[in-house]
Amino acid sequence: MANIKKACDPAEQDGAAQPSIWERLDTPRGGRTTLTHEGIAEAAVALADAEGLEAVSMRKLADRLGVATMALYRYVDSKDELLELMTDAVIDSTAVVADPGDWRAVFREVALRRRETALAHPWLSAAQAHVPTTLTPSRNLAVERMLGALEALPLTGDQKMQLIRALDSYSRGASDGEVYQRMMLERRGFGYDGDIRILLRSNMQWLLRSGRYPRFAKVVQDGLAPADAAAEFDLGVEALLDGLAVRFGI
Repeated sequence: MANIKKACDPAEQDGAAQPSIWERLDTPRGGRTTLTHEGIAEAAVALADAEGLEAVSMRKLADRLGVATMALYRYVDSKDELLELMTDAVIDSTAVVADPGDWRAVFREVALRRRETALAHPWLSAAQAHVPTTLTPSRNLAVERMLGALEALPLTGDQKMQLIRALDSYSRGASDGEVYQRMMLERRGFGYDGDIRILLRSNMQWLLRSGRYPRFAKVVQDGLAPADAAAEFDLGVEALLDGLAVRFGI
């Protein structure tokens, strides 16, 4: 945590950092305003949901909002800032329903919400490759609630963040895999909820005939139930929480 503390301490920095979009949002705007950051984010999210992230450009967004492209730059300095607004807008920052003192329940709920958000907005994974999504207001609200659920436990700050990062890594990895599979099915004409086994049939038949993978072939020939992505995600979350509980003695 020392390096993070040093990075955030103005006395330790060579020069003043440029204010983030979130800091600028805290500063009231003077005069008449045609747009709002919330409206810009909403329009950009709708565009990405309908046409994909590659369709989101400052020009196209300006057309959608009925303003000149340069007008957008009074609110966002760059495409990356727009992506920050978009990712923050779709993250569910509503209060956790689970018992706030039950760390497992809180972590489980956060993980399930992240999966739901990823599936509702397939462009989110690509957007997160460009922006520091861990430091947006809505994302930090989720982190704040997870830290609150861990507050009574005998853990250091580093240990608490290790727990949070472990959940984040699993949630994002599993959700992204599900999103990518849906996108592949869509591209191949099967629909996002199509049966992956049909798409992979020729590959599977070759694999079974090759004789190179006898253990896997036996598992397949013994009969596999259709994959249940939601159930598998839940299983992974529970296994992760079980492991973290043992690892940290909580």
